Amino acid sequence: MKFIKDFKDFDKVSEELKYHVDNGIGLDDSVFRLGSDAHSKLFEEAKQYWDKGNLVLKGKSGFMAKNLDVGKKAIYKDRKSGRTKDVKLDSPERGGNKKFIVYRDSGRTDKETGKLVAKKIEWGDPGLSVKNDDPGAAASFWARHQCDQKKKMDPNKAGFWACYGPSLFGKQLGLKSTNPW
Repeated sequence: MKFIKDFKDFDKVSEELKYHVDNGIGLDDSVFRLGSDAHSKLFEEAKQYWDKGNLVLKGKSGFMAKNLDVGKKAIYKDRKSGRTKDVKLDSPERGGNKKFIVYRDSGRTDKETGKLVAKKIEWGDPGLSVKNDDPGAAASFWARHQCDQKKKMDPNKAGFWACYGPSLFGKQLGLKSTNPW
């Protein structure tokens, strides 16, 4: 990350974000535990400055930050069990019927609670390992899944997360590498 320091609200930037910028630490290598409230707050602040053109995010981080609401709170209603649980949006984790899950904003609000309703996206074969640290396997995955075309794709699709999830969430997902496919 890099600031364009000639903007009027520079004195309002949090100490946490200043530390990351001054030390060249990206969102994917945050000093905060990925998925924590502090990491979510940092991500949201960086996104706000990025949206205003005051912060430069390198590589795929900028592309992903534009499309995500990391850490925003919502509720998820499981259709099978009927249970409701509180979730964080756009913060992928292991689990579900597939290898990974992420909750996304469904665009709806619960009539009873007034809270945002999330939908669940699952991806990955639980029986296979992720080999994004192997350049040959990564290139094969990228070509097979046409990841270069998914830049135009909606983050509401599993293919988007399979291709771009490792870039920002590799550590959080327990992958060997944060390299994208």
